[in-house]
Amino acid sequence: MSRIERILTGLASYNGRDACIRVTSFFFLTLYGLLADLDQKNPKNNSWLAQSLLLVFDFEKLVQLSVSFRLLAKQFATTRIIVRFFDDLPAMHQLYKHYLKAFKTQADKNKKSIPMKTMNPYVKWVTTINLIFWILYNPFEHLGWLGELKVLDVDHESWYFYTNIAWAGGLFTSVLLNFNVVVLYYMQMESKAKREDDKNYDSSKIISKTQMTQSALIAFRDFLDWSIAIHFMPDGFLWSGKLHYYQVGLIGMCSSLCRVHAYVINRQ
Repeated sequence: MSRIERILTGLASYNGRDACIRVTSFFFLTLYGLLADLDQKNPKNNSWLAQSLLLVFDFEKLVQLSVSFRLLAKQFATTRIIVRFFDDLPAMHQLYKHYLKAFKTQADKNKKSIPMKTMNPYVKWVTTINLIFWILYNPFEHLGWLGELKVLDVDHESWYFYTNIAWAGGLFTSVLLNFNVVVLYYMQMESKAKREDDKNYDSSKIISKTQMTQSALIAFRDFLDWSIAIHFMPDGFLWSGKLHYYQVGLIGMCSSLCRVHAYVINRQ
């Protein structure tokens, strides 16, 4: 399969298209941030991009361009909200599969209970909390969006606040889970000699370097998104409200490119 065919196949999939929309949304937000709060009296106070564009466009045209960038960023972000409107059932299914794997005792054909493979308690409970956060995220976002459109008589800002809490919680637990994989990989490397001498060692527990690298990438990606989620928390919480628009855009672009890279690795 050629590179162009792989790109087209990726764009035809949900995850591939979502990643591209996300990159585009944060790209326009970055441009808006660099053009926001233009100073007509003292152009040197403007960003380097604004100063360069003022050599080509007049001030009023640049303000109009800035508003257009913000509108495009908003519309691309809204596109992702609409697509996520149908993510509730898949999220519940993920929790159900985790329940079957981590909590439910299996049974054979004679209805005799089969001891299930023991899952690390840390992984089991952090994964459970992570999935619950994502299940809550979807209806919170639906209510916030429908309230913003005046379809439902609800306070959309409150529901978007709850959405942000669920988003931050899901991202933080994801960082914990994936960072745990990285730690286990290096602990595994230290005990490699002992493991090779143990004939009863369960080889299914071995973490490959590819798995470790991918987990490190996901942890870094979700940490970047988590930093954005903290920015949208109420004032006074860590660095909430401290980031500029262009900083949020750049962080979002970096996390989105990590998402694209992880998607490409999975496709391969």
